[in-house]
Amino acid sequence: MKLSLLKTSVSLLLFAGMGQSFAQMDGANAFMLGDYVEIGINEGGYEGAPCPGGDTIHCRGGGGEFGVLGFTANPEMDGWIIFNGDFYSVGAPENGFGLEFDHLGTNYTFGNNGFSIDQIAGSITSYTETVDSITVIWDGTIMDLDLTVKYEIKKDEHFYTTSMLIDNSGLDDYTDVFYYRNFDPDNNQSISGSYVTTNTIESQSEMADDSVIVSASQDLPYFSEVVLHAYGEDWKGFRGGFSNRDASDMWNGAAGLTTTEGSSAIADQAFGVAYKIGDIPPGKAASEWFSFATAFKRDVVFEEEEDEPDTDGLNEHALDFKIYPNPTETGNVNIALASQFNFQITDLNGRVILTGNGTDKKEIQLKEIEKGIYFITLQQNDIANTQKLIIR
Repeated sequence: MKLSLLKTSVSLLLFAGMGQSFAQMDGANAFMLGDYVEIGINEGGYEGAPCPGGDTIHCRGGGGEFGVLGFTANPEMDGWIIFNGDFYSVGAPENGFGLEFDHLGTNYTFGNNGFSIDQIAGSITSYTETVDSITVIWDGTIMDLDLTVKYEIKKDEHFYTTSMLIDNSGLDDYTDVFYYRNFDPDNNQSISGSYVTTNTIESQSEMADDSVIVSASQDLPYFSEVVLHAYGEDWKGFRGGFSNRDASDMWNGAAGLTTTEGSSAIADQAFGVAYKIGDIPPGKAASEWFSFATAFKRDVVFEEEEDEPDTDGLNEHALDFKIYPNPTETGNVNIALASQFNFQITDLNGRVILTGNGTDKKEIQLKEIEKGIYFITLQQNDIANTQKLIIR
C-alpha cells in the first residue's frame, strides 16, 4: 500500500461530521483508539496519558494504577493477542515536543515533555470521531506564538499523523524558529526488560530525495518497531542523546546528535524529527501546516509523488481556499473559493459560532464575535477543509 505525506498544507477533515464527541476523553487527556493503533494524548499536547482502567485500552507500561498509554500497536492484526508498546518507558518518559526561536536578540527554548516539563501553556480543545477517523486538536501559547497541533488517525491504518501550525500574534519578529519532536523508544520495555533499541536514520532530506525516515526496533520478546516519517528539505531526522531540548541542534546534528543518513546505533537513546520554520513576522502565521507520520508497521510506505498522489485518504480532497485578512482586526473576513460552498466557524471548544454559504467569494461580518482563536471550515460537496481564524 502506498501512502503520500505531502509537504504542503494538510486537509483538516475534523469538522466533516459537524459534531463533537468526548467518548474517548478522560479528564483533560484524549485517547485515539484505532483498530490497530492506540495513542494517549496528554493534556500537555504530547503522547503519554494515564490509562483510565478497564480493558478498553491496551496499555503497556508501568507507573500508576493502570499504567500510561503512549503508543500501542497490533501490527499482526490478531485481535490484540500480541501487541507492541508503549514505545517509551514510563519510568523515564522522554517524550515531548518543543520550539526554539530568537526574539529581540535572545534565544529561547520551550517544550512540553513527559518529564513534567510544561513550558507551553495549552490544552486539548477539540476531539472529533467519525466512523473512519479520530482527530484531536491541542492549542498552546508561548510568548506571542500560538501553536496548534493536530493528531489524526485513520482507524484501519497502522500510522497516525501529527500536524502543526504556528501564528505570531505579537508585534515583534520571531526569527530562526525550529520545532522538534523527541522521544526515547523503549519498545516493549515493560515485558522484555530491555531499554535498548536499534535506532536508524534510514533516509534524510537533501539526500537521494527529501524523505526523512528514522526508525527504532527491538527483537525481544518479539519484533516491534516505531518509524517516524516526514518529507521536505525543512525536515531533519536525528538520533542520540536523551533529554534533547535544542531544536536547532537536532536539525543540524550538533551537540552529540547524529543526522547522517544510514547511521545506526544499538543504544538506550532518543531519536526524533526537527523542522526548520524560519522567520515569522508580527501578525503573521507560518506559511503552511507542517506534518509528519508515526507508523508501526514496516510495509506502510510513505513517499512523495510529483503527479497525482495515491493518498488513500491521507490529505485527500483538500479544498484550496483563501481567507483574508487573517488575523483580522477589521471586523470582517473574506473567503475565496471557486464555485458554491458552505462555511462554519467554531470556537476552540467545538461550539458552532456562525454558519453560511457563498459562491466564489464571501465577506463575513465578525463584529459580534469575541476576539480569540477560531476554526473556519469550508465544505464543497463531500469535501471539507479547515483553517485557523484569529479575530483581534
